[in-house]
Amino acid sequence: MKKVRWIFLSLLLVSAPSALAAQGITVGARAGTLGLGGEVAVGLSDVIVLRGGYGVIPYDYDSEFDGQEYTVSLPSPIWSAGMDIYLGGGPFRIMGGVMGRGEHFRLRSDFTENQEIGDVVYDVPGTLKGTLVQDGIAPFAGIGFGKHTEGGFGFFVDIGAAFSGAADVELSVSGPIASVPGIEQELLKEAQNIEDDAGDYLKIWPIVSIGIKLPLSTGY
Repeated sequence: MKKVRWIFLSLLLVSAPSALAAQGITVGARAGTLGLGGEVAVGLSDVIVLRGGYGVIPYDYDSEFDGQEYTVSLPSPIWSAGMDIYLGGGPFRIMGGVMGRGEHFRLRSDFTENQEIGDVVYDVPGTLKGTLVQDGIAPFAGIGFGKHTEGGFGFFVDIGAAFSGAADVELSVSGPIASVPGIEQELLKEAQNIEDDAGDYLKIWPIVSIGIKLPLSTGY
C-alpha cells in the first residue's frame, strides 16, 4: 500500500504543471475489471488526454485449479495511469499505460477428507492456502469510446488487456494435515500443477470498464 501511495503522489506532482495549463479536466466513476473506483482525466489537447484511476475489488469467487475447488480473492486495490489518443477528434480512442495491483491472487480451500495434493489423496482435514505471485506493475493497451474532456456529463467504455506475465504459485497448509510426513514435497508438486493449469490465462488481465464523467473545467 505504501508503494501505491508513493506512485500516486509522484503522478500528481509530475502532472500538476500540465493540469494547470490544460483546457479540460474531469473526474469520473468507473466499474469493471479495474475495480470499483474513480479516475481523473487531464486534456493536453483535443487529441491527447492523460488519465489516472484507482479502484478496489471487494468480492471473491469460486474457481477450479488442478481439479480442486478454491475460493479466489482477486488482487486489490488496482491503479492505472496512461494516455488516450483520440482518432479524428471524435469519441473513439486508443489507450495505453501501466496498471498496478496492491496484492496478489489468493487461493483458499478448506477440506475434511479426500483432498488430493500433488500425487497423494489425504483423508486428513485442513486448509490449503495459495498465493499466485506476479509483477506488481503491468503495461496495458486497448481501445475506448467516450471523450473525457468534452463538456457536460458523459459515459465512457474501456476495453483492453494488461500483460501481467507468468505467475509463481506458493502453497501452504494449516490444521492437522500440516503434520503429515511428506506434505511439503506434495505441496511443491501441487504448486507446479496449478502453474501449469492456470499460468497461461493469468498472463493477461482483461480490461473492461464502464463509467461516467463529470467535468471540472472544459476547453475542448
